[in-house]
Amino acid sequence: MNYKILRILLLLFFPMVISCVDESSNVGGKWVDSSFRNVLTDTCTVSLSTIRTDSISTSGDTICQIGYYTDPYRGKIRGAFISEYNVANTSFNGEIDYVFDSITVTFRTTGDYLGDTLSTQHISIHRLIESVELVDNEYLYNTSSIKYEDTPLATHSFQPKPKRKDDFEVRLPDEFGKDFLDLLVKESMHFDSQERFRLYFPGLAIVPSTDDKCITGFAVNDSSMCITMYYRQIRETTTELTLKFTPHSSLRFNQASQDFTDTPFEGIKAGAGDAMLSSRSENMSCLQGLSGAYTKIEFPYLNNLLKEGELVTIESAVLYLYPVRHAYGDQAPLPETLTLYTANEKDVTEGVITDSSGEALQDGSLVKDDITNKDAYYSFDITSFMQTNLGTFGIYRQNLMLMLPDDKFLTTVEGLILGDKDHPTNNVKIQILYKAYN
Repeated sequence: MNYKILRILLLLFFPMVISCVDESSNVGGKWVDSSFRNVLTDTCTVSLSTIRTDSISTSGDTICQIGYYTDPYRGKIRGAFISEYNVANTSFNGEIDYVFDSITVTFRTTGDYLGDTLSTQHISIHRLIESVELVDNEYLYNTSSIKYEDTPLATHSFQPKPKRKDDFEVRLPDEFGKDFLDLLVKESMHFDSQERFRLYFPGLAIVPSTDDKCITGFAVNDSSMCITMYYRQIRETTTELTLKFTPHSSLRFNQASQDFTDTPFEGIKAGAGDAMLSSRSENMSCLQGLSGAYTKIEFPYLNNLLKEGELVTIESAVLYLYPVRHAYGDQAPLPETLTLYTANEKDVTEGVITDSSGEALQDGSLVKDDITNKDAYYSFDITSFMQTNLGTFGIYRQNLMLMLPDDKFLTTVEGLILGDKDHPTNNVKIQILYKAYN
């Protein structure tokens, strides 16, 4: 198809782009009978949709989120932690007396949170009744399910401390710890290998109460989410000792769910092919870590620019994304950084939006007024993306996927609600500077 035919088709099928002309000029050379205009427009349509993944891999994560939170936009979000534990590598002398003191689970917060930190959180610790198994021998997911005992080994209530790291321990029943120590002293076969240990003790599930109003982040390492047994060695003198059982490196995962019932996103289906247009969700889109919701961004009428002249080139393009004002605040803080991916017509990501050097990722440049807490926004320079896609259509047209950075999307419940072009208060927009030759 030659250029003139393509241009006629674009004129027939794409609506007019309203622009503001800021200068025009005559040029020489082969354009001696022509002129060019530098045009700045902010009326190019930006379309938003919400996509929900089937599941995301959370096995082996070094941060977990535990708690329960609900609001009118995000619905009900629940986070729990499930893990197998490594068998302790130690030996005991049968001729020495050992006395059990206590056994605990240690928690260390990361400062991450979502919800009312003035409320009290409640967690319960349950013994698993089946082993943790990788799905298809590869991963564990936020949607994976493991059975555990109905009656908890222990419960604990605590006060969340936002943006602070804090340690606390929850004591498990003495009988539970004494069994461990007795078997260790007797050199029981249950502690000979990881395989035998998991048959005796499959692991723990740490779950929230549905009465909670907050989700809190915890580190997962050799010092947090580990089981510590305190005991004494009795000889001529008494020696206080500890023995740690740490979370398994891969047979652990953060279980997370998000229920959109009674929210603007009710009815959304999982899968890239079932994106929910913002026009169906009260002119909003959702991005939420750990539960797998993110935002698709399209420019359906980009090719309208081509009818503005015989030759049109994009000089710059900046995308502005505005979180819905009443959907963030102290209980739902905005992410400091976001990542923008390019994707094909099947919504499969292909690359990332970088800075002008082409090497460093753009982080969205969050701008907010900490005094009034109004009109926060993120901006991305997408000049290169728009230049690449101008004049393309069908399978050759790319779109954008807005997500949290990988380390946040897979481990935190950070998120935001964005307004589309028709939202009454917070509208997405793009400013394009282009040059049109006539």
